[in-house]
Amino acid sequence: MHFSLEQILWALVLAAHLVLLVVLLGRDRTQRFSWFTALTMLSTLRLLADHLLQGKLSTYAFYWQSYALLVASSLFLFGVLIELARLTFGRGCRRGKPLSPLAWQGWTFLLLAIAITALVLWGPWPDLKAMQANRQAYPLLLTVVVALKSELFVNMLAILTGLLMMLFGRRFGNGFHSHPVQIVIGLSTAAVARLTVEGITDTIKVTHKITSRADYDRLLHLFSRLDNARLVVWLLAILWWIYALWQDEPGQSDSTTISPNPVPVATLPSAAAEPEN
Repeated sequence: MHFSLEQILWALVLAAHLVLLVVLLGRDRTQRFSWFTALTMLSTLRLLADHLLQGKLSTYAFYWQSYALLVASSLFLFGVLIELARLTFGRGCRRGKPLSPLAWQGWTFLLLAIAITALVLWGPWPDLKAMQANRQAYPLLLTVVVALKSELFVNMLAILTGLLMMLFGRRFGNGFHSHPVQIVIGLSTAAVARLTVEGITDTIKVTHKITSRADYDRLLHLFSRLDNARLVVWLLAILWWIYALWQDEPGQSDSTTISPNPVPVATLPSAAAEPEN
């Protein structure tokens, strides 16, 4: 049986998700990274749903489930970024004092303002009147726009949060080898890959005019290769998380290792001791 490159990448990414879940559960990381664990579970569900339901549902129903899950993934990723920021700069910091409420508000406003500005400038935006003209499909079209734009927004926010954590995390005791920074490195790297592919695709759509069927097929092949490259980066990010989360952070003892001699011998009563007469 011949498998396409897309099928192989899908299987590898799915297997990596399952291994990551095993690591999160087996190394007891789920309580500390509850949003990240939930996002991993949701990503696994999306992979299975998009693959198994394609061709089994009508096009309308398939788009509904696909883009609804994409909106949910964007919300979960937003929760992950808040979780990582709190662990790095909030009560989870290991050095110095956590950020004050005023500092939290200032940095949050700055990051949101930059991400929103970049989202507004990222085009093209759909024609709202043209969408409303088709009343039957309008709810789905609106969901598609919200899903795609929210995905762009949280990916921009992931890059900004990653830069902030990598630049200033060490001052709060969360350096490069800390788990929050390791997670955000993977998220920001995958976000850069996704935005790069999205930008190249949008630029080609705007600037290139299709003149023949062969030209159209070449563009589809190019878009497929770009998406495969994005999947490869996503796979590498998951492998990065598997390795990083399996390891303990610097200064953290391995809670899963049982000491071969848990009680000091000197504290045990001597078996040869006899009571005095």
